[in-house]
Amino acid sequence: MIEKISYKIFGGIVNPYSDYFDNLSLQLKHAAMKYSSEEYVSVLLFSSLITFIVVILAGSFYITLTTTYAFYSYTLSIVLSFVAAGGVFLIGYFYPNIKAKGIQAKINKNLPFSTIYMATAASSDVTPADLFKIVSLKEGEIGKECERIYRDIHMLGMDVSTAITKAANRTPSAKFSELLWGMLSVIRRGGNIEEYLSGKASEAMGDYRRSLNDYSKQISFYTEIYVTLVIVGTLFFIVLSSIMSPLVGGDILMMQTFLVFFFIPLVSVGFLLLLKNLSPTG
Repeated sequence: MIEKISYKIFGGIVNPYSDYFDNLSLQLKHAAMKYSSEEYVSVLLFSSLITFIVVILAGSFYITLTTTYAFYSYTLSIVLSFVAAGGVFLIGYFYPNIKAKGIQAKINKNLPFSTIYMATAASSDVTPADLFKIVSLKEGEIGKECERIYRDIHMLGMDVSTAITKAANRTPSAKFSELLWGMLSVIRRGGNIEEYLSGKASEAMGDYRRSLNDYSKQISFYTEIYVTLVIVGTLFFIVLSSIMSPLVGGDILMMQTFLVFFFIPLVSVGFLLLLKNLSPTG
């Protein structure tokens, strides 16, 4: 609904510049967002306009109640309104790219296991369409991609080649796209798709084992940094400050409390999030 309203208002402004949004159109496709680039930019402009109006009205109302320097305050309110509107537009503009990268990461992490699953399913001599139907039953982004392929074949009447080509161009993962192009090549020349998928599964598992080995080295490296700088460094500072406090004076207890109960827990949470993001297992 909102895209129709937005496009009706801003479509005439956006359409002449549609050539500048080719990259955005690709990102929308990779993020599985069902907008054209013109519709999406129109929605962003409409959202920015609403934000500008809300912020300037709220700011003006607040200024009227709280300050006597109306001229400077209203000027600040207008500036904040432009900043808020611009922030909404920029965040929305880059959101498809962020979402696409998240989908890409999920696909790449699950691809080795999904490839093994596909090879196992292909060993029962199922048709390519049924192969995608079987894989679509799995959860995750690869399951969703295979569900779209099966939907294009079964419900929209596309042939297998067209559906796979569409998916290979749509997915944000270069590795999954390469797998689909390889499957398409095997299907077109009448090759053994089970043999192809088994080979790709072995290759993917080799890459996965190497990524696990790299991850274990990264864990060791970051753990040494964490223990040395955060744990040992904090303990050293607490001991040193306790010794020096009677000499230099000052309230050192508050700083020690902050380090123990706030600094270390926050850094520890950040450390865990870092390890999670680096993990090849998701």
